Amino acid sequence: MKHNWSKIAVTLGPVIVMASIVWEYARTNPAYGFLVEPWSLRGYEMDQGWTYFAVGAALLLLSLVVIPGRAVQVPYSATVVGITTVIAAILGFVFGADSVTITFSFFVSTILSLALWLMAYRTFKSLVLPRVPSLDRFSIRTLINLGVLIVVFAIVFLTLGGRSVSLDSGLAVFIGVGLLALFALATAPHGLAANRLLIYLSVGGGAVIALSGASLRTTLQEAQIEAIGVGGQYKDLQVGYGWFLALTGILILFVGAVALWATRRDVIIARNRAREQRAAAEKSAQEIREAYEQYEREKAGAGTATAN
Repeated sequence: MKHNWSKIAVTLGPVIVMASIVWEYARTNPAYGFLVEPWSLRGYEMDQGWTYFAVGAALLLLSLVVIPGRAVQVPYSATVVGITTVIAAILGFVFGADSVTITFSFFVSTILSLALWLMAYRTFKSLVLPRVPSLDRFSIRTLINLGVLIVVFAIVFLTLGGRSVSLDSGLAVFIGVGLLALFALATAPHGLAANRLLIYLSVGGGAVIALSGASLRTTLQEAQIEAIGVGGQYKDLQVGYGWFLALTGILILFVGAVALWATRRDVIIARNRAREQRAAAEKSAQEIREAYEQYEREKAGAGTATAN
């Protein structure tokens, strides 16, 4: 039941985001004492509305390819992650601003360094340690992690610290989603990479919608000034029901994506545990057979010696 509910949620959430485009995204306070025109704007009348629609459509497509059971297979999941990264870059190029300026302050540089370090650590933990058991010691892991952390911080702060970088929107989205994709792929079990990316992008989509509230009010004010030469006071302009509806859709998607990921993770962990127990049981059975055969050989040898 939980599994089916999560599939419905990851489908319904993006649909709600897309449907919000027909609702008011910005409106003038009903108690406002002056007549302004337009009084409100719906999503399809604003660039932000079509951005919301594109975000919802992209998340819906990702949800539909994550829902099938084969999505937990590593090749399928990795392919979904790669294609999603490319599509996100295209959407950023089409619907984003001409350029995005990122200032790598101390806070931003620190967050980026920690993200890169955590990505490197998870890659090391899931890909290197199983193949090199000698490194799986607390002291060795601590030294390696500390060394990687220092190197990552040094590279980020020496190359980007305190600088402002202007990037094309498509390139900025490609880098951002690409980092999330690598982070999703670096975490075990690797078959859940697509599920993780759906969670990450739902949070990203929610951030885009939540942080655009001020721009919705500004757009309404600019439309009023263009139409009648004067606009309402900014404090008397509000975000409309469509904005809240879009956030509700993102919340439903996020909850469903987390539930779907958790259910599949539990299944994979249970299967791996059962596989390990079966391997241990087969090993024990083999040891018992070998011990019994050895006993029979010794018994036969003792009988031959007694007869002689």
